[in-house]
Amino acid sequence: MRNIVASMLLIMLMVACNERGRHLKSETASEPAGAAHPELTVTDSLSPDAILIASDIVTEVIIKPDPEGDPWETEKVAGYRGADFINSIFTRIYDGTLTVYDYHSGEALSVDDVKEIEREFGDDRSLIGKLSFSEEWYYFPSSNSLHKRAKSVTFGYELYNNLGKVYAYRAAFRADLN
Repeated sequence: MRNIVASMLLIMLMVACNERGRHLKSETASEPAGAAHPELTVTDSLSPDAILIASDIVTEVIIKPDPEGDPWETEKVAGYRGADFINSIFTRIYDGTLTVYDYHSGEALSVDDVKEIEREFGDDRSLIGKLSFSEEWYYFPSSNSLHKRAKSVTFGYELYNNLGKVYAYRAAFRADLN
């Protein structure tokens, strides 16, 4: 049932994008994609028919769902293998090649700030249970494909209630990816 619903949603998104692309082509037949629509942009590394359909959209992924909860939440992240990604971000922070930012204020965090955040969680990176990505989504009419570009990721540490269940996530920091 879930697969049917997911497939239907994907088809509806693709149809909506295709209709939007067809509408734009009829309006701007002699112009490059996005020329008559400043809200639609094409970046230098994308093909000329790329249509920006979402900018700064946030996708949140609970990477450690409650195994006793909704089985669909566990199934959605069955292919997640992100420990190396998380460790790599921390390595780059600590070797000075990546600056990260406070999620709320946007201010740059020092290496000591990040170490303090880690200490608050017992230096246990396995408590990072949520990733929040800021993304751009592009539709390519010529290939009928959708591409997503992650611009940043925010790590969320699990917070537990007195029964030992996750009740929320604390944003550790934002790391810009581009």
